[in-house]
Amino acid sequence: MALVIKSFCSGALCRAIRPELMLGRYSSTLQNVIPGNAVHNAEENVARNLSTKADVEENIKQFKKGNFETLPDPGLVEHFRARKQVVSNSLKEVTKEKDGYTLPHPIWLPDETHSVKITHKEPEGRMDVLAYYSIQAIRRTFDVFSGFTIGQRNETKWLRRVIFLETVAAVPGMVGAMYRHLASLRKMKRDHGWIHTLLEEAENERMHLMTALQVKKPSVFFRFCVLISQGVFVNFFTMSYLISPRFCHRFVGYLEEEAVKTYTMCLKDIDMGLLANWATKPAPEIAVKYWKMHPESTMRDVILVIRADEAHHRLVNHTLSSLGPYEPNPYLPGQ
Repeated sequence: MALVIKSFCSGALCRAIRPELMLGRYSSTLQNVIPGNAVHNAEENVARNLSTKADVEENIKQFKKGNFETLPDPGLVEHFRARKQVVSNSLKEVTKEKDGYTLPHPIWLPDETHSVKITHKEPEGRMDVLAYYSIQAIRRTFDVFSGFTIGQRNETKWLRRVIFLETVAAVPGMVGAMYRHLASLRKMKRDHGWIHTLLEEAENERMHLMTALQVKKPSVFFRFCVLISQGVFVNFFTMSYLISPRFCHRFVGYLEEEAVKTYTMCLKDIDMGLLANWATKPAPEIAVKYWKMHPESTMRDVILVIRADEAHHRLVNHTLSSLGPYEPNPYLPGQ
């Protein structure tokens, strides 16, 4: 014990007599984190608050008596507080440069958004056929009950359709990621990169919803319908994923094929004048930041990037459906 105290006190005494030793180490550490005057100010605080020789000798006497209550709390010493504050301010500046809390996701160039095509993967086997016709049945039913195919399409119908569909489209990625996460923990095996892609897809679909909500706020009845449909679809998709993940990814692949058709139709309506104001209406700020769009982008540009997202999800899910459950995911974060 005496040896420990002697070593500790000797180090403290050395720092008190040779403060430049401590300042050198402290300064070099800060230089790697914080530039400019902040380091100089922190060094002044350190030099101003170093213990004197008398303080060290008094502490040695107290330590020999077994009194350790005089050992200062580092969090209460000014030069420690100054360092924490400087680092904290530096981190705040870095955080401001980031785009919120969103996951990595593709940022589309104008050529990519305009080159999206309507494609279809022919079903192969009974499971693919079941997935394809399930989507066709769901789409036709929704078109009728939502009134989308009755009368002329307008902004209200389009917003109602987009908002409702995106509340559903954001479910599969989250369910799939949760299932694979729990399976990885339970089986103690690697996931091989599927989880991050599924989470990115779920968030991307949710951002489609957040963007549409900047244009229209749904009614209480609409929210109630979303609540009911989400309860039904979450349970259906979860049970389906437990039985056959391959079916579920093919199901989502065909769902995204229909989404590409839907947004292509929306673009045509904008160009035909049915949604003429969307050709000039400014894009919501949340969309400009999320997709790193030009500040003068319009709602038409937003529909273009959303369609590109859906085409990407179409490709990803058809690919995952064709892979084995333990084959590596070919898509890296943000791809």
